[in-house]
Amino acid sequence: MQIFFRYGLGNTGSLEVAPTMSVEELRHMISELSGIPIDSQCISYGFGTLDLFETLEQAGISDYSTLYVSEAVLGGAKKKKKNFTKPKKIKHKKKKVKLAVLKYYKVDGDKVVKLRRECPAETCGAGVFMAQHFNRTSCGRCGLTYFPTKGDECKN
Repeated sequence: MQIFFRYGLGNTGSLEVAPTMSVEELRHMISELSGIPIDSQCISYGFGTLDLFETLEQAGISDYSTLYVSEAVLGGAKKKKKNFTKPKKIKHKKKKVKLAVLKYYKVDGDKVVKLRRECPAETCGAGVFMAQHFNRTSCGRCGLTYFPTKGDECKN
C-alpha cells in the first residue's frame, strides 16, 4: 500500500509499505528520505502519535493515508536569567529642609518682605515662588523661565 507523509514546512513524501510493517521500520524509511533523525521524529496520524512497536494495520493506517512527521524540540524551559552588566542606578532621595519657609520671607521690623519672586503665570497664581539659579529664575510648576539682561542680576 502507498502512504504519504508530510514533514518540514509543507514538504510531502510517499512510501510503498506493507500493512504488517512496524512503526519503527517506517521511521527508518522516513529518516532516509527526509533527513530527520530517528531520535527526534514524532509521527502522528489522526488524533494521536504512533507507538514504536505497533504495526501500521494496528494503528489504523490504510492505503493513501497521510502521516505527519514533526521534529521533537525543546520547550517549556524557563527563560534565561538576565545578566546585568552595569550596577543599579542610585535614585535621588529628597532631603527635607527644616523651616524652609524662612528662605521665602524676611521680617524687617513690622513688615514682611518676600525674598523670592512669585510666578506671574495664570496657571500658578499667588504663593508659587520661582527658583533662583545662578543664571536664571524659573518656576518649577509651569516651567516659566526668566534670563536676566546685561544690567540686571538674577536674584530678586
